[in-house]
Amino acid sequence: MDVVLMHDHFDAEHLDKVMDEMRTMGAPVIRAVHIDGSLWVALEGCHRLRAAEKLGLVPVLEEVEYSDTVTAFDLGLDFQENYTISELVDGYWGRQSIRFAD
Repeated sequence: MDVVLMHDHFDAEHLDKVMDEMRTMGAPVIRAVHIDGSLWVALEGCHRLRAAEKLGLVPVLEEVEYSDTVTAFDLGLDFQENYTISELVDGYWGRQSIRFAD
């Protein structure tokens, strides 16, 4: 499966901490929108997805419906602005993705 990240930037120190936690806790659960086939757009967890890739883990994806009305705040996502799910997902083709084994 291919998982598109919400953003390309990351903090290496934070990534190391997340990897340490994941070694104990296992694969992360990530909320994501299913686009088509094996393509997903993650709504959260860029550091957790990068850590999973480095550790050879496959994340568990919790499907969120594409929506013009449901917002990041409705889902309790940690965003500074309240975007709709469609606003977060649209334009995904220009973002970095990670391929995980199905």
